[in-house]
Amino acid sequence: MKFDFGEVLKRMWKISWNHKVLWLWQMLPGIFSIVVMPFMFVLNPAFAMFMPEPWNQYAQYANEEWIAMAFVVVMFISMIPIMFLGIVAQLTTTYGAVKVDKGAEKLAFMELFRESLPYFWRVLGLYAIFGGAWMVIWFGFMVFFMFGSMLTFGLASICVMPLFLLLIPVLLVGASILELAQAAIIADDMSTLNAISHSWKLFRTNWLAVTLLTLILYFGMYFLSMIPAFPMIVPMMMLPFGMESQGSFENFIPVIFFVVFPITFVLLYVVQGILLTFFQTAWAVAYIRLNLNANQPIILGEEPQEAGL
Repeated sequence: MKFDFGEVLKRMWKISWNHKVLWLWQMLPGIFSIVVMPFMFVLNPAFAMFMPEPWNQYAQYANEEWIAMAFVVVMFISMIPIMFLGIVAQLTTTYGAVKVDKGAEKLAFMELFRESLPYFWRVLGLYAIFGGAWMVIWFGFMVFFMFGSMLTFGLASICVMPLFLLLIPVLLVGASILELAQAAIIADDMSTLNAISHSWKLFRTNWLAVTLLTLILYFGMYFLSMIPAFPMIVPMMMLPFGMESQGSFENFIPVIFFVVFPITFVLLYVVQGILLTFFQTAWAVAYIRLNLNANQPIILGEEPQEAGL
């Protein structure tokens, strides 16, 4: 069996382009964060001390520990709906892609939400497992790095730094299994643990094809997402000058926060939402193709078999 990258990418393009309702779902987390972000900057006591009047009124609380803790709590609470919206966005996009690949011709916004909702807790558990595992790995690595540096007076840091490169393949493998498991939960109605086990089996059987697909999608999305990020550099470079100036430019700082930043972030999240739709769709299609013959390894040089469309 041959994994036809061209067929998967063409199918990804066709589904994502013809069903733009999936774009909107991927943009929702960004839209919510755009509303919250300017206020989180302005109301931050540590940041307010650099702001002109009247935006620096909260600077007097910068040294109050309870204010700092309260601000952290508020930030954490504001991140909860963004996190849930992010999971719903991944869920509805994957569900929509699977539904279209299996023959559906139209997708409705609320219909996607209602029909994908039964999978929510399983997908949430999936992200919790992988997020927790990554935090444990990262924390263990950092503890080892810090203790090694203290015991050797910093000499171990020189030897340990290259070990950070070992985290890259671990992250890529984990991301591949995560995406395949999410598609397995939705496409085959699996439990979270069964989906992880099945995705690991698919990865082991077809590790080369899955690794290449992971590199194509992640690096492709990264470079494309950098394009709309460049306009954000200009206001970020202007901001320090505005903070230090005593002239009329300081009046432009609120404009940067409440006009320029939201516009640039809207552009960023619109492009990001479109790219993530293509990304999630590709993984959904790839899972269905890999799962056609789960026990037969992918051979990258043979003639492709029927895709099952």
